Amino acid sequence: MSTETGNNRWKILAGALIVQIVLGTVYAFSVFVKPLQMEFGWDRTTTQLAFSFALVTFAITMIPAGRLQDRIGPRKVASIGGILLGLSFLLGSVLVSESRPWTLYLTYGIIGGAGIGFAYVCPIASAMKWFPDKKGLVTGLSVAGFGAGALFFAGPASTLLLSPGLGGETIGLSQVLHIALGISKGSGFGIGWQTFFILHGVTSAILVIAGASLLSNPPAGWQPPGWKTHSSQIKPAVDTEWKEMLNTPLCCMLWLTFIFGATSGLMAIGQWKPLMGNILHGKTFAPEWMGTFGRFVEPVGILAIFNALGRIFWGKVSDFIDRPRAMMIMFLFQGMAFMMLVSVESHLAVFLASAWVGLNFGGNFALFPSATADYFGTKNIGMNYGWVFTAYGVAGILGPVVGGVLYDATGAYVMAFLFAGILCFIAAGCSVVVWSLARSQTQRKPEAIPVEIPAPIEDMDVYPERETVPSPVMNRECASTAELR
Repeated sequence: MSTETGNNRWKILAGALIVQIVLGTVYAFSVFVKPLQMEFGWDRTTTQLAFSFALVTFAITMIPAGRLQDRIGPRKVASIGGILLGLSFLLGSVLVSESRPWTLYLTYGIIGGAGIGFAYVCPIASAMKWFPDKKGLVTGLSVAGFGAGALFFAGPASTLLLSPGLGGETIGLSQVLHIALGISKGSGFGIGWQTFFILHGVTSAILVIAGASLLSNPPAGWQPPGWKTHSSQIKPAVDTEWKEMLNTPLCCMLWLTFIFGATSGLMAIGQWKPLMGNILHGKTFAPEWMGTFGRFVEPVGILAIFNALGRIFWGKVSDFIDRPRAMMIMFLFQGMAFMMLVSVESHLAVFLASAWVGLNFGGNFALFPSATADYFGTKNIGMNYGWVFTAYGVAGILGPVVGGVLYDATGAYVMAFLFAGILCFIAAGCSVVVWSLARSQTQRKPEAIPVEIPAPIEDMDVYPERETVPSPVMNRECASTAELR
């Protein structure tokens, strides 16, 4: 391939970040809760169900989306995702009402979740195909935006979602832009949830489609010029179909490891804001002069920032020491952090704990897609990782539910974090099994042995001591050799 094609692969990361930042706003669902409760008088369970529907649909939709991505490419599939995501908010602004909470589940939960599932897998698959030499790093970069999207979205959205002022007064477009960029705090009123749904729906669709236009798959057989597999990395895997992949013990163990690791993280993160609020006694890290940017130095903001950075960090580390070793170290560190959280009291400890937990949790989303590509190839990575990612759908249900049950049963956060730590240690043990199974799979792969075909005897002078007339047997051998030619 030409150098130009090799250089153009970096634009894939730009498209990936644009798409993922928009999709990552799904984790800011909490900003919708209070406005919808005030508008319709719904309870917390009613609103939270929409978020659960979105996460489950997101995980399930990645399977057909991944298959479609492998067939027709990432650009079209990610664009479909952007259209679905935008449509979910536009329909929600019209259909959602007090007597019809199910319309929120249908629009935001199912249609929006499907949009995220269609678009999410495309940047990951495209980046890994263009960067076989930096799988971990570029996967981390591709999904870093997803971890940070909620951080950039939540602050401005919480202001814009406020009801219009007296007499239906609303803020102007210029002030909307200032609030969206974090420059202004607003004037105590916003544009209302319906107008915000329309604005967010149109913006999301446009940005995802724009990012998708930068995505593409490389030509078949393309490799970076001069690329050689690092000695510590898994050798390029044979491209495996999803049915064959699901029948391997390696895939099953990878799936279980993902469940344990993600469940522990979601269990803790779901309790993070109230836990840190109790420790800080309602105080804030942010000085007054930071204004709306103060959210970046709050415990949840710190966790979100390091969640994004952790995807890049652990992805890069895994390029050097391989995926299972990186998983094992990451889960051990995370487990120890959860065990020590029960004694956290100082502001410095809160800051460090938020950064550490976010850093390690984010690594899940760089290591597992990279490991899937390592062991089962990149040709079908969209479909294959879609199946592996269903583990996150399971964790999305188990983590918050188990964490909530443990808190309700004990009235404290100690048991939830201790249990999360235990799950991390189990995930670290599973990583060792993944490493062992991966080595066994590599050793079982038959290697092609080159067979040298002797050149035909065209000059009898090569045997100077033999000047006899060739026998019929030699004639047959020569004939056979001629046929080989």
